[in-house]
Amino acid sequence: MKLHNSPTSPFVRKVLIAAHERGLADQIELTGPQTMENGELRAENPLEKVPALVLDDGTALYDSLVIVSYLDGLGSGPQLIPGDHAARTTVLRRHALADGIMEAGVASVMETRRPDDKIWSDAINRQRGKIQRAIDALEGEIEAMGDAVDLSTISTGAALGYVDFRLGDLGWRDGHPKLAAWYEPFAKRPSMVGTTPPG
Repeated sequence: MKLHNSPTSPFVRKVLIAAHERGLADQIELTGPQTMENGELRAENPLEKVPALVLDDGTALYDSLVIVSYLDGLGSGPQLIPGDHAARTTVLRRHALADGIMEAGVASVMETRRPDDKIWSDAINRQRGKIQRAIDALEGEIEAMGDAVDLSTISTGAALGYVDFRLGDLGWRDGHPKLAAWYEPFAKRPSMVGTTPPG
């Protein structure tokens, strides 16, 4: 399998954490940025976004949720998306919070990369508000999430890691002691350590 990736994308990291947890990381070839430059990514994913997983038969899967769902049916390790309806709904709802943090974080960072006279500070503040509200919500959820390894926890780990990486000034640990206490050991899992974005 081939994964179109960007080493700093939290969505790519979510997929790679899942691959590690399912024992599949050594079966995935990572592409470099040249696939964007030479048009290969566009040819395999009409949205021209990462992550995109290309299977051995040439089928391309996108986006990160679809890819994690596919990987969940391969390999071994913890089931990432429960089969039980109620449990699945809860995991997907918590995943949506973490995914929203990643989306807002990336949008906020991209806004700062505009020319100075084109940066819209209101847009940045709106995205940061989304991040803060989602982190507040996760603070109330994290005890119930416990030490599970599933789509919601790997997404939360990837999201908080991205906030640390790109938006450290938010100081998300302040006022979120339960989430901070959960993240400290989770961040030490081999799947997290092995997917840390380059500094």
